[in-house]
Amino acid sequence: MNKFILTLLFLIPVFLFGQNLTTSDYKKEEVYVKMRDGVKLFTTIYSPKEATEKYPVLMIRTCYSVRPYGEDVMPERLMHNPDLVASGYIFVKQDVRGRWMSEGEFENTKPPYSWEDKKQTDEVTDSYDTYDWLAKNLKNFNGNIGQYGNSYLGFTSLVASVTGHPNLKAVLAMAPVTNFYFEDFNRYGLYGMNYMPVMDVFGVQKTTPTPKSWYNLEPRNFVTDAQNGLTEDYYDYFLNHRALSKTNHLIDSNNFFWKNIKAHPNYDAYRQKRDWIQYLKESKCPTMVVGGWNDEQNLYGILNSFKKMIHDAPASKAKLVLGPWSHGHPQRRDSLYYLGDVFYGVDLAQKYQENVEFNYFEHHLKGKGQSLDFRAHVFNTGSKEWEDFNEDPFEETGKNLTLYLNPDGELTEGIKEGKETYLSDPDHPVPFIEQDFFHGLAPKHYMTDDQRFTSKRPDVLTFMTAPLKDEVTVQGEIEALIQFATDHEDADLYVKVIDVFPMDRTPEANDKKGVKMNGFQHLVRVGYIRGRYRESFEAPKPFAANEKTEVKVPLLEMLHTFKKGHRIMIQVQSSMFPLFDLNPQKYVESIYDATDSDFEPAMHSVYGDSKIILPITK
Repeated sequence: MNKFILTLLFLIPVFLFGQNLTTSDYKKEEVYVKMRDGVKLFTTIYSPKEATEKYPVLMIRTCYSVRPYGEDVMPERLMHNPDLVASGYIFVKQDVRGRWMSEGEFENTKPPYSWEDKKQTDEVTDSYDTYDWLAKNLKNFNGNIGQYGNSYLGFTSLVASVTGHPNLKAVLAMAPVTNFYFEDFNRYGLYGMNYMPVMDVFGVQKTTPTPKSWYNLEPRNFVTDAQNGLTEDYYDYFLNHRALSKTNHLIDSNNFFWKNIKAHPNYDAYRQKRDWIQYLKESKCPTMVVGGWNDEQNLYGILNSFKKMIHDAPASKAKLVLGPWSHGHPQRRDSLYYLGDVFYGVDLAQKYQENVEFNYFEHHLKGKGQSLDFRAHVFNTGSKEWEDFNEDPFEETGKNLTLYLNPDGELTEGIKEGKETYLSDPDHPVPFIEQDFFHGLAPKHYMTDDQRFTSKRPDVLTFMTAPLKDEVTVQGEIEALIQFATDHEDADLYVKVIDVFPMDRTPEANDKKGVKMNGFQHLVRVGYIRGRYRESFEAPKPFAANEKTEVKVPLLEMLHTFKKGHRIMIQVQSSMFPLFDLNPQKYVESIYDATDSDFEPAMHSVYGDSKIILPITK
């Protein structure tokens, strides 16, 4: 059956049996929904003006505002998926507790306090109470609620899945936040300096409900001429403020979130309690996790939330959609999808929205169509093709390709004795991108960038296979076991997995103009760890100087085919600046208390029995 006929058949449920609504066909109502402790949450309701049937609810709960405020002001769009708008839903949007027009106090990734003390409130109870209010007060409501959202809204969607409310029938968690110690602000002991410009968004309490921002989101100090877009050199500015103790001027002095990060540098009880992966075993309704392999913020949450639910929460009927996207890109409708210089395909997000997201909610909330016939719908970032799985696609395959980091720069299946050394100099850290440009959060393209600019540096160790005689498909979690030594007491380790294109590769139709793609070193995955946490994130431990030690660098899962004629490259380095903060390399109890004088150059060694274990299917 050709694609045109399939498209027509797919559209039949909307245009023959449903409606074809636009934003102008909806009316708006603003209400305050009272929680069990009396706190009122601001909630906006958009309902079809001409109610020809009873409708389900599609809702978001957000910390980023349900603007525009005012019952006479309509948004440009009700949600990112116009097909769901056309089909007819009641769209509900709510400011979470302590944010914008809602009352109360905000806490990031608030734990489920009510599970230990029924008198406590949290996002679980607030979600449950909201669903109760909707069930009792909405007109023309068919009784079914679906919740969705990206990033922090993905977190509140995962929270929804554990509420057990009888009216909640489906959850779609896109790029969900799950654990701020391993994603977003902190990463395996590192601090994301690129988050500094947005720290106040998450850590300054407001004093009263407000439709206007109460925190400063304007870049400060490193902007020299805002009107003309002139900034300090990003790399140089943060190099002059490499000690985190010198960056407090970038963040509001009352920022509770920054204070908590500094007070808990290790993965202590406070941090562990805010790990939402552990609570997902209680997920009680169908839940689909959606995201992208190139999500620079929440790949950890995407992968680990799905794995937890598929194995420990059967009621969730967990599903996964994992494309080549960056953060939030499944909500876009690009025609040709590039990330940086890498082309992945045509209409990828639109096809996902039309064929997966639409069907998912129509089935669970309106009883139309069939359940999605996959457990995981995953994009292979090397072959540029989708693959469907009926079980967890990342369970051990039983077949591994082990490659050793030879001291001569080769990457082979055989061990060669010896070691390579490099100087890690805090005065000249390895940049994470080639450009000199300021980025709040992080530039999305760095996840796929050409690594030729780093492979030429003496402080980046590069190991590469010969051209592959056959394609190699890596599917699952990569292990990087680095046999390491340093003449200091601490060190950061970064491991990059790179797909090196052949030098005789000829230009292709969708190559970007002016980009040299032959010999392109396509970054596929990067993993990192602060060395003091090599044995435990709870109990940091200094290195013994010049003593060979194994360090396991977390790399997460991947699905990537290295094609015949390509090469596999591994790079090892000790900084990606200023994406992440620098390690002083002199051991200090808390990185947040280090001063500029604590930063010292260090000689690091990587031994020939260091290895990368790739789970392969081919």
